[in-house]
Amino acid sequence: MKPRVIILLIMLAVAIAAIMSTYSGAEKSSTFVEADANPNETYHITGFLIKDKPMEYDPRIDPNYFSFYLKDKNGDIRKVVSTNPKQQDFERAETVNMYGRSDGKVFRASKVMPKCPSKYKDEQNNNSIQSS
Repeated sequence: MKPRVIILLIMLAVAIAAIMSTYSGAEKSSTFVEADANPNETYHITGFLIKDKPMEYDPRIDPNYFSFYLKDKNGDIRKVVSTNPKQQDFERAETVNMYGRSDGKVFRASKVMPKCPSKYKDEQNNNSIQSS
């Protein structure tokens, strides 16, 4: 290959890496207070599921209504209402990632993604036993 082509390929690789690093750190988790301040904007909030507060979901009445309580990283607790059906084993989630908007009293989630580390711990334990 000609030296010019090699230099162009290296420059292209550096440019792609710079663009990817810019976008990978662009999304940070917000809080309910930040979402309250700008109700017309969509926010990404990560928090802990409050298991001692009620979850409401009855697919016979309304399969597109699911509510639960979440504590954000600042410790604020808020009722979350999702227009998507409740995911299987949602109660087992320890943390929840979600996107949505605040209306002041309730956070209206358009996307809810529960995280259940215990599932992954069990898989890791099984894999380490099998490899022994």
